[in-house]
Amino acid sequence: MHEKNLDGTLKELRRASGGPWGGTCVDKNYIDWLAKIFGADTMKELKTKYMREYFDLLREFETNKRSVLPDSTEFIRFKVSTALQDFHNDSDVDQFTKKLELLNLKDDVKVKRYAFSVSPNIVRSWFQYSIDKTVNHINGILIESEMKDINTILLVGGFAECKLVQEAVKKAVVGRTVIVPEEAGLAVLKGAVKFGHQPRLVSSRCVKYTYGYGVRRPFDKSKHPPEKMIIGSYGEKLVENCFSKVVEIGSSVEVGNDIKDPTITILNKTGTTSFPIYASTERNPVYTTDPSCTYVGILVLDKAPGETREENEVQVYFAFGDTELKISVKMLKTGEVKTKIVDCL
Repeated sequence: MHEKNLDGTLKELRRASGGPWGGTCVDKNYIDWLAKIFGADTMKELKTKYMREYFDLLREFETNKRSVLPDSTEFIRFKVSTALQDFHNDSDVDQFTKKLELLNLKDDVKVKRYAFSVSPNIVRSWFQYSIDKTVNHINGILIESEMKDINTILLVGGFAECKLVQEAVKKAVVGRTVIVPEEAGLAVLKGAVKFGHQPRLVSSRCVKYTYGYGVRRPFDKSKHPPEKMIIGSYGEKLVENCFSKVVEIGSSVEVGNDIKDPTITILNKTGTTSFPIYASTERNPVYTTDPSCTYVGILVLDKAPGETREENEVQVYFAFGDTELKISVKMLKTGEVKTKIVDCL
């Protein structure tokens, strides 16, 4: 979800979400249906031994599925690959006909030597799961209070060229404008190229993860298990691998601006101090060792310059770029800053 700013840039209001419900989901339903007709072993052999023909089959289906109409009554023709032809020719025709009868498909499938035709109701059924999941997800987002001002929906990508998808979305979002640009299948590619030339088109983003770094925190026997306690370089009781959150999942951040960690960190008095950076799918992870946490990089500082805690206090900043995360550590006493760039692609 984006809002257009007065200067023409975009502000992201809600991070991208969804599931595996697009065109490849329909492709899978088509292949599964062919497996019922020609046999799972045949389709497996086609994919492993005749890969070129298998992908030709998918490419043809990609073209056909964009032309499926909501109210069409005409059978839709699909080519039969050579491998599937051989299977059909080597099989007993009467047995094949009985198989179609057993699957209640005798009136819905017409098989010829080089092609087979399928009733539009069967073809539309391959789309139903994908469309239902997509529409339900869109509606679930639009009922959120912060989405009440959304007035335009853009359908892009190859699947957006399908009339079934367009009609389902338009029916589901009554009162909002639905736009399908020309060559919707190329819109994503064109947008990526334009963004490459003008990376500041998006002025703020919603972060996809909770970001922070691993630190040692004062040991609290009411919160921490005894086995996690260690003795720090100042003689204090500490807990390792605590997650110090800097930005929370779903938060809006301005591209390139520093986000200040609300806490102050103390450098180790002896040896180096490491700032391992982590991303988490949870809002409030406790430890960097939690299953939700993923290591993304590390910033290592030299030995602390002072002897006291006050002399070794640092402030940590995060700054999100287009595909990068910049971590800066500032010595509060001297003002010295060390940075680390982490590529998030």
